[in-house]
Amino acid sequence: MNGPGARAWAGESPFEASPAADIWTAMAGMGVVDTHEHLRPGDALQLPMTVGRLLRRSYLVRNLRVSDGSPNGVGPNLEVALDGATWSDVAPIVPHLRAASYYRWLMRGLADLYDLPRAELDAETWEQLSDLLPVRYGTAGWLADGLDRAGITSVIWDPFWHPGQWSSEDARLIPSLRVDSSLVAFHPDAWDHDTNNLVRDWAAEFDIDVTTLDDLEHLIDVLLARNVAAGARSLKFAWAYDRPLAVGPGDRAAAARAMGQHPDRLAPADRDAFSDHLVRFWLDRARDHGLVVQVHTGMGRLHGSNPISLDPLLVQYPEVIFDLFHGGYPWTRESGALAHQHPNVRLNLTWLPQLSSAVSVQVIKEWVQVVPQLGRISWGGDCQSIEETYGSLLAFRWATSKALGELVSERYFSLDDAIAVAADLSEGAGRRIYGLASPG
Repeated sequence: MNGPGARAWAGESPFEASPAADIWTAMAGMGVVDTHEHLRPGDALQLPMTVGRLLRRSYLVRNLRVSDGSPNGVGPNLEVALDGATWSDVAPIVPHLRAASYYRWLMRGLADLYDLPRAELDAETWEQLSDLLPVRYGTAGWLADGLDRAGITSVIWDPFWHPGQWSSEDARLIPSLRVDSSLVAFHPDAWDHDTNNLVRDWAAEFDIDVTTLDDLEHLIDVLLARNVAAGARSLKFAWAYDRPLAVGPGDRAAAARAMGQHPDRLAPADRDAFSDHLVRFWLDRARDHGLVVQVHTGMGRLHGSNPISLDPLLVQYPEVIFDLFHGGYPWTRESGALAHQHPNVRLNLTWLPQLSSAVSVQVIKEWVQVVPQLGRISWGGDCQSIEETYGSLLAFRWATSKALGELVSERYFSLDDAIAVAADLSEGAGRRIYGLASPG
């Protein structure tokens, strides 16, 4: 299989002769199970694609935010309006981005995919991308081609702009049902951090009148059944963007009383009681259907997003597999401790390598030593565009090769052991965690 490692980035080799170089070469031929993506299909994109629009859908916006009081790091105000940006608009800010990990890996992905002369954003590469992006996105099969180039065989797919959507344009995209829109479904005027509301988004679709908690739970069961029938193997919980990770005991009667209450008139404690009940309702369904629970940890609302807050739920739902995302950054050791203590915990490197490849090297070295067995650590890109996914995969392969190569050089284990671990991180763990068959 021809993965991106065969060309490194823009023709450069990331490692001198070393165990890391040997692992990098081995990983270039490995298949990839990508356990978390937000890849947008053509009907969810603003076309024609431009460089500015591609950047607007990337993590670079996290480096361009202007302080606006947003508590969860996803406020809309940026230093420059990227959607209609020209090179002259963007040129002044590029020098401030060049050291950022988001920038480096996105540009390396773009350099490989579009044969750019260098992995930098400048007048020449901006012009080249401006010519090539509309053509690529106007060509049938552009997404499939990108997945092929990356060697990605399966994707656990979270369409956050329409949570619950189960159909995609590529069979490799397996839906993961995002539950956050149900946690605000006590009233149609409430919304989650992505401006979604389960009742507003799906009640009419299924011709279900939702006025009571029983009605809402029925709607959830119908939507869940559709997703499971379409092959869903997981639920996605991202409530850390809206509230603390800690979940109360749940009070169904209190949740029922919250139904129909306008968000402006619902006390915070009552809103929490409603969402506590819904979280537990979903966890019961995850247990009943054998679904993995993907949980966003760290870097949401920082106060309250330490993954240690999940410890009581992990004990109370021992039959449910919890896949903890993003390393829980900055609480990566807490995530490792949870996996060490709880056999139902899996650890996910999703997004972490493009946030900081240096952090990821240390995390991989620690987790490999702490987690009791293989098959419990996987990777995902967590991206909206195949270009950023590709760059994220390069970041993951670089961090994995460097981390495991260091362990070989330190004589912790052999090169064969390291390559076996790399194969598990790249594909094996994702297949086991999500019950995916090997490709034919």
